[in-house]
Amino acid sequence: MASFKGFKDELSWILALAAFLLSGASFYVSYFYKSQELDIQVTSVSFNTNQGELYMTVAFSNGGNRDAALLRVEPALWSQRKDAASPDWKALDTKVDKDVPLADPKVPATVKAGGVEVIRLAAKLTADDAEAAAHATKEGAYLGVTIASMNSDGNLYLVQHPVARLTLDAAGHIKGAQATIHRSLAGFSNTEAGPPGDQMQENEKTPFVWADQHN
Repeated sequence: MASFKGFKDELSWILALAAFLLSGASFYVSYFYKSQELDIQVTSVSFNTNQGELYMTVAFSNGGNRDAALLRVEPALWSQRKDAASPDWKALDTKVDKDVPLADPKVPATVKAGGVEVIRLAAKLTADDAEAAAHATKEGAYLGVTIASMNSDGNLYLVQHPVARLTLDAAGHIKGAQATIHRSLAGFSNTEAGPPGDQMQENEKTPFVWADQHN
């Protein structure tokens, strides 16, 4: 009987110690240990060519234990500006309709620690402007995404990457589109990538991409 009581007391002590250690570990993770992680994945791109409407969906996954801030999330067109020495990404910031927001939900936005946020983008892009932009590469018009983010330390990051190429026919009119990104992007990094994209094979991270033919 005495040995059973001793075993019971010892077990209670072990459980109390384990609870104390678990509480200490939880306190350390919550207040001292810092993990900053933000993944970006473009999930879909569609271009209603003859209506001049571009739609894009971008998913943000925060795998860290600190909140992340999204400062800008915009679709972009690779084009040559007047008086510019070389082409670059031009943000598309004209609404398709006064009642349709450029970003839904609105940006700036917060991606909570351990959470996921999906941003739906909608912007005006005429077929004429898209086809004119094809002269910047001679391979077609490239659509991309521009994302500015900030981590909990206040560090700022800018990611720019092509996500789709509008293919042209012999007459220079849009005939379709294909994905140029097949991976997630690190949100807390500075990535300024131009065409042609990441050159990887299609996989489960390749976004759905569609554009109708320009008649």
